[in-house]
Amino acid sequence: MNMPVERQIQDLLMMIKPWFDAEQSFFVDLARHDWNARIIVAQTLMNSDFVKEAELLLQSIADSNPDEPERRQARIRALIELAHIKMETMDYDQAEDLLWEARNGFSSNPLDGYFKEDITLLIAQCRFGQGFVQDAIDRAEEVLRKLQSGNRQGNPLIRTHQQLAWYYLHRGDVPIAMAHIKKAMELAPNLAQEDVDEGLKAERAGDFQKAVEHYYDSILPDS
Repeated sequence: MNMPVERQIQDLLMMIKPWFDAEQSFFVDLARHDWNARIIVAQTLMNSDFVKEAELLLQSIADSNPDEPERRQARIRALIELAHIKMETMDYDQAEDLLWEARNGFSSNPLDGYFKEDITLLIAQCRFGQGFVQDAIDRAEEVLRKLQSGNRQGNPLIRTHQQLAWYYLHRGDVPIAMAHIKKAMELAPNLAQEDVDEGLKAERAGDFQKAVEHYYDSILPDS
């Protein structure tokens, strides 16, 4: 990374330090030279809606070409976090480019809970956001097959069924969408009962599209 950019990052860290409490400010100091701490600070900023500052910190990592394995891993995580920011603003083209760069640099070992299939699922979301519904379905179905063959349970499997339900719904295949969303609900540890009840009401009335939408919303983010 060239010095002028790094100087800007150091100045930014100094500026934002007063925004953090005593415990969090430790990570701000550590972020001056530790990239994993820099990612933690960026995530905290994003959660507080300081997205521009978070993006600058993440970009400082993504623009680098490190030799050390730990920094290469941090760069992949920064690319994924940047992609999330771009997806929030519906800049799916740029988000997809970032995700492919992260995926191509990914090793076989998981990274902070991420597997290569998780990145592929994010790429499917980008393809859907760009209007390529069938491509999104194909990629998500590929992820589902890999998760099932690897016997992976929990959040990745729930998210995959949930996303496939949404994609099939938008393709007009409501029965397939219903099957996927009910599987996601079956696997999810927490459901919003109000949305479940509204989904059941819509399903009994024959409004299956509305039922899928309510069932989709019933799956809580921490599932």
